[in-house]
Amino acid sequence: MSEELAIKEPQVDTAVLTVSRNDIRQISSVVVEGNTHHLGEQRDFRRNDLLAGFLPETGRLSVSWVRLADGEQLDVHQHPIKSMIIVCKGSVRLLGDKEQELAEGDTVAVPPGARHGFVTRPGEEFCGLSVQFEGSGLYEDEHAARVEFSGDSTPLAKLEEYNAERLRKFSDHHFFDLFDGGHVGRDRRMRDRFVSALYVWSVYFQRMLYARQAACADPLLREVYAGHLREEFGHDLLLKESHGVNDTVYDPILEAVGNWFVMQMYGSDEASRIVIVHMAVETCCQLFGERTGVVFADEGSDGTSYFDLHFEVDEDHRELGRDYLKGLSAAQFPKLMQVCTQAWDQIDLLFERISAHMVR
Repeated sequence: MSEELAIKEPQVDTAVLTVSRNDIRQISSVVVEGNTHHLGEQRDFRRNDLLAGFLPETGRLSVSWVRLADGEQLDVHQHPIKSMIIVCKGSVRLLGDKEQELAEGDTVAVPPGARHGFVTRPGEEFCGLSVQFEGSGLYEDEHAARVEFSGDSTPLAKLEEYNAERLRKFSDHHFFDLFDGGHVGRDRRMRDRFVSALYVWSVYFQRMLYARQAACADPLLREVYAGHLREEFGHDLLLKESHGVNDTVYDPILEAVGNWFVMQMYGSDEASRIVIVHMAVETCCQLFGERTGVVFADEGSDGTSYFDLHFEVDEDHRELGRDYLKGLSAAQFPKLMQVCTQAWDQIDLLFERISAHMVR
């Protein structure tokens, strides 16, 4: 009785492999012509079964040094050939199909088509070797790189996406419920308390712009900031006079928040100031003008009221400084992401306190 043998298609492993240095068997000496020679620590990759199966027997070898500085990221990508990355110094996080923290001596084996990328943590760096075995290296011809990245994920784009996410979160702040529900429109005393608390922030906003102008060392940015200051100048007095602000609001938290923004203009670099003032504050102010200005639509019908002016100009103000951010290195953006987080946290606290004064 004859048996038919089933022919199985060879299985191609598409999973990313990671191998620790300690998983590669070590030798410390070798005997040549009867003499023992000390090698220190030697670990041949083919002594590990996973790596031995990954390494080709023949091929054109391409090797390149790679480095990611403090906070830099190589975005998730894929390529049509297998690649091996060896961590020679520092540490790095593997991204993509498999996420894992990698340390010095670890090896990553990436099959064709596998999605992968790398990012360092703030304060750390990664140095390694990138090895390919089939034809040209991934970036051997920089004008025809053999990679495909997963979407637009530049550091600035990621910062913009995060800023938009914080704006969406801010749009759900319960402060706006008082306006959307009609409470402020019906209650004159609530409107007066709102304007009085807002006036405290408006004064600090002016001081923030003065401080930035005084601290700016870049002549081009100083001119941009000067135009911004001219368009915002005196808006605190406009708010006070047009809405009859008489009550003096004292709130230590409002004072602390306002002073935080002022002091950041003295202690931060230019990029951080742009993130604070234009990405966070002016973006917040545009939404604020859209959501609250309706209640005051009958005041200043000539378009010169405090709320009308902010609704008109804040969309332009939020875009100021973007060209400056485009010229920064990727290593600077993790810090700017932290600055953006801090600025939005302060904004959330600001409107929390304004709400508290409105409903007291």
